[in-house]
Amino acid sequence: MLEPTIKPYEYSYITQQVTTLVSAYLTLNDQRMRQITLATTLERIIPLLPDQDPLAREFLQGLQALPPKRQAALDLLQTLQPLVIPFAQLTPKQLSKLFRKVKKLPQPNWAALNLHELTYLGWNDGGNQKKYLVAPWEDRLIGIQGDFAPQTVKGVCAICHTIGNVSLFTAITKRNGVTGYTRQGNYICRDSAQCNRQLTDPQRLRDFLTVVRPSKGR
Repeated sequence: MLEPTIKPYEYSYITQQVTTLVSAYLTLNDQRMRQITLATTLERIIPLLPDQDPLAREFLQGLQALPPKRQAALDLLQTLQPLVIPFAQLTPKQLSKLFRKVKKLPQPNWAALNLHELTYLGWNDGGNQKKYLVAPWEDRLIGIQGDFAPQTVKGVCAICHTIGNVSLFTAITKRNGVTGYTRQGNYICRDSAQCNRQLTDPQRLRDFLTVVRPSKGR
């Protein structure tokens, strides 16, 4: 096996494509239409897989023989995870450096997270109605904290652009050359793990970070 090369958001995209394929299999009886759908799926997925990797080849072989069963699709996708670049499991000290102004930083529940599915890290502090985010910016990780409203509504998440259970996230920002602070509010997924599974375009995350990060210089 080669070094992992698939990014988590690419894995999310592959997962969505495979899920769509199985859904099509369950509704299409025409074998010709099934083959067309499979060909389209392969065309979209293959560019994201590493060349000459045995696991990637086995995955593609399994995909072409995939039965119309959702569990079979989930099992097949699991075999691809060793090729996905995992999010770094940060120590409490590393996290504290990203949130220097937080005296008692609550820790994420690492045991409940699948690092291969995380493009960014997010966790809630329900007792204090806060949310903490750690995300890639340029060539490093940055930490962003904000107030997180307890009310949940159905809406479009500003990060993954998917309709789901969202809450208002409000961060305080200060721009270079501007005096004072500004409160920036966006509705984002209540469940950051689910948000990551739905995030297939990293530009959406970057656009969100551009708005809520503390300053342009950070």
